[in-house]
Amino acid sequence: MASYKAYQQKFLEKQLDRIVFIELKSDSHIQVGTMMLDPEIPLPVSVEDLASNIKSQSYEQIPPVALIKGIVIYLGVGKDEKTFVPYYGKLIQALDVNVLGLILNDAVLYAENEAYELAIMYFNAVLAIDPINLDALFNIGRCYMDLSFKKESEELQRMAKVYFEQTVDNHPNFYDAYYHLGFCYYNEASFLKAEAAWRKALGGDISVDRRSEIVEAMGRVRDKALFENGRNLILAQRLEEGLELLKTLEEDHDDWWELNFFIGVAYRMKELYDDAIPYFLKVLTLNTGHVQSMNEVGICFLSVGDFKMARSYFEEAHRIAPNSSEFIVNIGIVDFTIGEIDAARAWFNQALEINSNDDVAKMWLNHLNSQLN
Repeated sequence: MASYKAYQQKFLEKQLDRIVFIELKSDSHIQVGTMMLDPEIPLPVSVEDLASNIKSQSYEQIPPVALIKGIVIYLGVGKDEKTFVPYYGKLIQALDVNVLGLILNDAVLYAENEAYELAIMYFNAVLAIDPINLDALFNIGRCYMDLSFKKESEELQRMAKVYFEQTVDNHPNFYDAYYHLGFCYYNEASFLKAEAAWRKALGGDISVDRRSEIVEAMGRVRDKALFENGRNLILAQRLEEGLELLKTLEEDHDDWWELNFFIGVAYRMKELYDDAIPYFLKVLTLNTGHVQSMNEVGICFLSVGDFKMARSYFEEAHRIAPNSSEFIVNIGIVDFTIGEIDAARAWFNQALEINSNDDVAKMWLNHLNSQLN
């Protein structure tokens, strides 16, 4: 995620309603442990732990627990990393040298009671003080994962992945994180990454139950990982290698439309159009309405000179996706090829009305004009 911290801040910012800021007198000289309080920096205090008769600017009347919890909330939401956060991080440790352990214990209790937002906030407060704390990194990931299942949220699952990745980056020998990370990758269909994470987990110290889960999951992911690898090879123009991999899956997965699609793409890119056409037609029986397959099979028919069939598939793709300039351009190419110049010009202009940056439409329109001249 490009801005996971911004997402987390928005996710937690309502927790800031639980604190108020107490301003100290400008001439205050208050020592907390080895730290002198800065009278210009207000103190975040937990409202629920604030004594009802507290007076503004009186540090002595602030219950220590109210100040500690106020700082935890402020650090945990993480809205102000560059100004007050370092100061508050030092202050909370001056108030209690064992504070990190206490915050972690509270966070774990919140997580066990499924109060995930509070747990995440407390773990994040620890990270504000100790950015690579293993317990905090790993358990924030677990909280987001559990919450993602509860709320059926892909965004929360991506947050879980962020923290599991940070865990293994900073603690590469903590193998339970690879176990969870593998399932994050699996759920987003990154099968090669899932397989790599699970292999890493199996090479370390994890429980027997988790080891069994991974072995079972890797059985499910093997063919998907092979498919992903083959697809990536084809997209990288390594057609022979990619096609060889995908063809090994064909017998067992004849009804897998994505597999058929990329085999067809490989044949089309190799200009073996007669071989490609049956695969795209099969995709359209397995996944009716797949416009990219309509476009691909149209390109194949155009390339072998069957202009009527090519136009029919381009028109169907255009009907389903009328705002795609690509399909409009392809209809224009058919018309240009069969000599319908005015019709072709109209299609190319229509494509440019939808997408003024369509370079293919511009190229064909220029080609048409140059032919006329």
